[in-house]
Amino acid sequence: MRKFRRIEAGSYYSYLPEGCRLCRRGSKLVLFVTGKCMHSCFYCPISKERSGRDVIYANERKVRSIEDFLEEAELMGADGVAITGGEPLLKIERVAEFLKIAKELDMHVHLYTSLPAGEEKLRKLRKLDEIRFHPPELLKPEAYADSIRAAKKLGMDAGFEIPALRFDERIVEIANDLDAFLNVNQLEVSETNWREIVGRGYAVKDYYVETPEVIKAYEKASKFHYCSARFKDVAQFRRRLIRMAMNHPEFYEITGDGTVVCCRIDGNLDVAEYILSRKGIKYVRFEDCIETSPELDEEIREALKSEGLKLSLVERYPTFNRMVVDRIEI
Repeated sequence: MRKFRRIEAGSYYSYLPEGCRLCRRGSKLVLFVTGKCMHSCFYCPISKERSGRDVIYANERKVRSIEDFLEEAELMGADGVAITGGEPLLKIERVAEFLKIAKELDMHVHLYTSLPAGEEKLRKLRKLDEIRFHPPELLKPEAYADSIRAAKKLGMDAGFEIPALRFDERIVEIANDLDAFLNVNQLEVSETNWREIVGRGYAVKDYYVETPEVIKAYEKASKFHYCSARFKDVAQFRRRLIRMAMNHPEFYEITGDGTVVCCRIDGNLDVAEYILSRKGIKYVRFEDCIETSPELDEEIREALKSEGLKLSLVERYPTFNRMVVDRIEI
């Protein structure tokens, strides 16, 4: 009898692809290469800002140049890249360019696709370490058998990655016949897919769907991995935040959730910079504010405020968009 290893937040596996191992450590950069896609899956969780648009993001950072991608990889100390979309293979030359850069940096790369790509197309991406096929709405999984064979022939780890919509015996049979992995994800609910999911009668709890009987049935796969929606928050995302926070200057305080705490200064930043520099205080200047130690001396605080500057104690994500969690005026 196969044994499953249980990990955080209800996730478990008999086989864990390397890409998933890196995600679990929070060391995988998510590269969204395009929002374009030929499908309209009712459960697609992509945001309105990205869906249908030919945009590129490295995690939360919009990528306008290769330098943006490189800066994000450095900020989080990435060990690997997960290429997703949209449908990445609609922009295969773009994928190949980022793949080449990632491999030059010795990063593991895996890719998600809904296309049953043939060997000719896969050869353009032969440096891929891992590929995950997703039959849209789980229809016609047999169309992906040749793709899995071709990927494995080229040295890639290959398999299916699907949401726990319903059980389809054919997916298990193909995975087992080809010695391919099967990743089953708990179906996540977002602003863009909520109405469609509820309308189809799925049992929604918080931001995910409960389908335990579907997940149980897929355990027949020899190389099985179930990933819960909560796992992505309590383990994967939190650990990525902590990695990013650790790469911030030492004056930031880091919380157990991976957020950072600092003193934010708004107003005439040239004046603020002059006062801090004169006092030998370390800081980071952005276009809209300056951030410095939350333990800023009272005398310096008063000097800044006397110049009309506004000070706040801020807790925020250590991500490129610096999303604020909490803010208290000082």
